Amino acid sequence: MDRQAQTMALSRRALLATTGAAIVGAALGGLSPRSEAATRRPGRGGSLQFGPLLDTSGLDSHRHNQLHTSNPTAAMYTGLTDLDHQGNIVPGIAESWEPNKDLTSWVFRLRKGVLFHNGREVDAEAVKLNLLRIKDPAIGTDWHRGVVENIETVEVVDKNTVRLHTRVPDVAVPANVVFYPTNLIAPDSFDSASEHPIGTGPFKFVSWTRWNETRLVRFENYWETDAEGHSLPYLDELIGKPKKEDSVRLTALRTGQVHLIDSMAYADVERFKKSSGDKYTIWQWHFGGLFVVFNFRRGPFQDQRLRTAAAHAIDRQAIHQSVFYGQGDMLDQPYPRGNPWHLESRSLEYDPDKAKALLKQARAVGTAIKIICFAPVAFNRESGQIVQEMWNSVGFKVTLESLDTIPYLNARKQGDFDGAIGGNTYRFDPDGFFERNFHSQSEYAHVLSGWQNARYDQLVEEAKRTLDPARRKELYTAAWNIVNVELPHFHLHEVTMTSAAVKELGGYQPCVIGAFTYRGGGIRTAYIEV
Repeated sequence: MDRQAQTMALSRRALLATTGAAIVGAALGGLSPRSEAATRRPGRGGSLQFGPLLDTSGLDSHRHNQLHTSNPTAAMYTGLTDLDHQGNIVPGIAESWEPNKDLTSWVFRLRKGVLFHNGREVDAEAVKLNLLRIKDPAIGTDWHRGVVENIETVEVVDKNTVRLHTRVPDVAVPANVVFYPTNLIAPDSFDSASEHPIGTGPFKFVSWTRWNETRLVRFENYWETDAEGHSLPYLDELIGKPKKEDSVRLTALRTGQVHLIDSMAYADVERFKKSSGDKYTIWQWHFGGLFVVFNFRRGPFQDQRLRTAAAHAIDRQAIHQSVFYGQGDMLDQPYPRGNPWHLESRSLEYDPDKAKALLKQARAVGTAIKIICFAPVAFNRESGQIVQEMWNSVGFKVTLESLDTIPYLNARKQGDFDGAIGGNTYRFDPDGFFERNFHSQSEYAHVLSGWQNARYDQLVEEAKRTLDPARRKELYTAAWNIVNVELPHFHLHEVTMTSAAVKELGGYQPCVIGAFTYRGGGIRTAYIEV
């Protein structure tokens, strides 16, 4: 086997071991095979009106999260690696990659001729400058830095080859340099990225007014082509019209104000399918998970008895029915059933009597608890309200603060909470969840619970340097059992989303994990039938 074949074989083995999205799609149903709308002959031109749930809080993608499922601005970017329809890691700007024997160095070979929107070529030096900028504490958020913090140095081998050296062996590097969230900005535009970002994606920036409109136009020199060799994307323009309220977003679709929405209220899904399923194309996809974070840095939940009481007071079934209307799964872990990373583990059961007894034993009845939740997302806000009621019912005295994006992030960073309703998008590699959310050296973990456990660290470190997926799963199971006892957080539920589009939107469907832009699909191959 030649060197290139060895490289790609190793990449496939490692990356199939680190992403289970194909099985997630099979478990959810409705996403494979590709829909009729995705296979009709495309036409070029037109403007797509997209009504997402969320909007970015800023344009500089190294400072603000350009969520791959909801923010139209994500269409401005691609990364070293990309996603396919099943959520697998595939070549992007890097056409191949390979590690050294001990997984402490990864060589990425760049596709030649890829351009930033300003015409500058994407070369190894540009990749290096982007990674260094994301790692800069003055620029990258704890979330962005957490993705690439193990990359210690970036070496320019030649114009089209870059070598990433890691602090410790790391099987997850290819999954960490996908376009979400490690996207690439033209280095000569760093200083103006907050006003006019310049990326590498299928669409380029025109204008943005927060919570009003994002306007992007087709990048005429985008490198990707369809199966017949025609350049992508097909659309001339992508216009984002974010709408916080579920009812407003669904009405916008029904009345023709938008062609596509990324999500609808759980209460509306079945009713919409029955009343309008023949008029719209509908997809359901796995978004991620929802959990409660317990603050170890300050406050009453430093006492394990109170954390245990709070966990026993939570009825997942009530959340499943009242918030999610029976959709998705009641999960006690990050990966859903049917996914290769789904673990055999058990967390604390709903037992309000035991919760009350623990509070009495700790002489903590009436303890004041402050919960924060993320107001722009209804299921986060509603779950916070239910947890508040449950904790009050066993003897806590709970206040709930529903906060917008910046106040929520600030409160979490400053530790100004006792419990937080949190969540995460799908992690392409499990290291992205187990290491980033809990390892004692993870900056992101510090702004979540602040929990530290040496044995847990050892387990995820071993998994990080292990290629064998079966062994990795054993290690993550042991690590998760520690989490279930010590309770830095308590997992509540799977989060699924339902997207819908007018029948005139052809060539489009979301990735099985919700990305609206991905290799060979999504917004890149979408078109409007005239």
